[in-house]
Amino acid sequence: MKQEDWLIVDTETNGLSAPIYAVEIAAQRMRGWAPVGEPFRVLLNHDVPIDPMAEAVHGYSRAYLKQEGEKPIKAHKAFHAYGGCLPMVAYNLSFDWDRVLMPEYHRLQIPATGTKGFCALTLARRVIIESKTHRLETLNHLFKLSAGPAHRGLNDVRVVVRLFETLFKDRLEASGIQGFEPVARFACQTPVKRCHAVIRQTVNSRLRVAP
Repeated sequence: MKQEDWLIVDTETNGLSAPIYAVEIAAQRMRGWAPVGEPFRVLLNHDVPIDPMAEAVHGYSRAYLKQEGEKPIKAHKAFHAYGGCLPMVAYNLSFDWDRVLMPEYHRLQIPATGTKGFCALTLARRVIIESKTHRLETLNHLFKLSAGPAHRGLNDVRVVVRLFETLFKDRLEASGIQGFEPVARFACQTPVKRCHAVIRQTVNSRLRVAP
């Protein structure tokens, strides 16, 4: 990544139907392939109903958020102080950026934090050839990336950090793909089979020279 600064972000929400409200925002500043400093996490109290299916996934009830959550504008100010205008990467960026954060910025009439980067999920589909499914839980279990609970924003961020530090870094650098923009382009390159061929050649080469 050539020591560029960027941001990994994950959100948990009150549900999947618009209007969608963020109930947790977690993030980690990155420099190159490595995390820099402490991660960020905040719970938000919008005082809106929480879809029972969403609550079953992340465990945040309306009552809990009223007690533990920050007022939304205060929470977003803290997030902006942490992330600034760094390019943002998320594991399903079209959800976190397009359906959660941007509508929330407009609704609250506050400046956006970050700029739209690339999707770590689409990158995983091109880089990780050992699994047919690329759900974050699946990859976490397969590669033993983190022991924390799934569908909590901060732990999901930690899993994505580990993906970049280990699997993505090794395979992309060995394939000659370095720097934020080249990685971003590879994350949306088609056809996917061509991407797999690039990565498979790298992986097979390493296996052949392994002692």
